Amino acid sequence: MKFNGIVTPFIRTICVAIPLFSALPVQAWTDDIESLPNINTLCKLEPGAQCTQAVRIGLEAPGIDWHESSLVQMRLDGANLQGANLSRAIMHLSNLKGANLMLANLEGTHLHAANLRGTNLTMANLAGASLLDADLSGANLLGANLQKTILIQAKLGGATWPDGRVCAEGSVGECL
Repeated sequence: MKFNGIVTPFIRTICVAIPLFSALPVQAWTDDIESLPNINTLCKLEPGAQCTQAVRIGLEAPGIDWHESSLVQMRLDGANLQGANLSRAIMHLSNLKGANLMLANLEGTHLHAANLRGTNLTMANLAGASLLDADLSGANLLGANLQKTILIQAKLGGATWPDGRVCAEGSVGECL
């Protein structure tokens, strides 16, 4: 929109932001991991870290303390984060496919649209976590704490529930 021949800053911002955000899920969910650029080379393994778009596939960091960190769209496929503290971390669009999060603390963590397919979440604390639209297909949640966990539109087909039941294929938002 022009006003006296000048493009408004709002329209200019929208024109730049839409292409950027429309590409976000591509890196987070692609299986073509060989060609992934490591956009964030400054990511540190410490509390409050800023690791947005970092690629750490297969990371060996059991017991890591990453509480209150920004791990948005991070690639952690197959990572060993057993016993990690990821409480209150922001992990939207992150890929944790096949990762080991056994005994991890994910209390209050934001995992909106995260890929958790086949992830080991045995005895993990997910109290108050947001798994809105996350994919937990085939994940192991045996003994996990899901108190006040948001599971709206979460894909749960084939996941092992905290009580040992296996969720039916097509389970969304609740284990059927």
